[in-house]
Amino acid sequence: MPEATVLLLINPNSRRGAAFREELCEVFAADDVAVILPEGNGKSDPADLIREYAGQIDAVVVGGGDGSVHAALPGLLDTGLPLLVIPLGTANDLARALDLPGDPLEVAGLVRTGARRRIDLGRANGKLFVNVANMGLSVEVARSLNGDLKRQFGILAYPIAAWRALSRLRPFRAEIRLPDEVLRVRSVQLAVGAGRFYGGGMVIHEDARIDDGLLWLYSIAPRSLWHLFLNMFAWRAGRHRAAERTTTRSASWFEVHTSRSRTVTADGEIVTRTPVRFEVLPGALEVLVPPEVEPSRI
Repeated sequence: MPEATVLLLINPNSRRGAAFREELCEVFAADDVAVILPEGNGKSDPADLIREYAGQIDAVVVGGGDGSVHAALPGLLDTGLPLLVIPLGTANDLARALDLPGDPLEVAGLVRTGARRRIDLGRANGKLFVNVANMGLSVEVARSLNGDLKRQFGILAYPIAAWRALSRLRPFRAEIRLPDEVLRVRSVQLAVGAGRFYGGGMVIHEDARIDDGLLWLYSIAPRSLWHLFLNMFAWRAGRHRAAERTTTRSASWFEVHTSRSRTVTADGEIVTRTPVRFEVLPGALEVLVPPEVEPSRI
């Protein structure tokens, strides 16, 4: 009898997904881990597959990027199964937050040797996310990204898409409600994070952690394109206190109302429109991480 059985979900459209499938199966076999690899893998809804095989498996292994994990979240939440992320995507922000090794084959060994940790999830109008939800500039970046751009430029696709998105940048007005306060802001980018990283290594806030039971919000309103560039490095590192014209808050929930309905993306996927209510689900997802990773580090 195998020591464990996993459901392996690999996104064939990820930059390295198809190339690593056989090697991952070999690593699992060497570790006495049985693998269920569904027929037509990558075409069926990952959440439905998790529900279908829940009674036969000990863990779910998702090979891909943050979008692949995002698609699996409803099934993971419904079944309570632990998740191992094999970083085969472009940004791999969840893998970065979990301090996973960069080598996918090394990560695969964590099915047997990894520690179990619980992390938060976010919800935007009922839609789950694990990293960050956005409106404004990041939505335009997501629209500019495409498979060809990612395959050709890898992680550099993000700054290229950002440059393209700047030409469509328009400020908007928003009312932000949280438990003890109401804010009114003018913004070009508003983000709410349950995790720490997004957009290929950008930080939602320097104090944010993926297991702190909080959502972290920031809104920026640069005076000009030049001002945007001057503060870009501070915003990228989550050092919002060092950046001008930046509003930040942390809370268990936020409601955002905009003057005109705006698209909201989460984990790089379009999920809803404003008005939007964001909520945190503390410790909702169990993940496998390297044994040396303590809860305070993720």
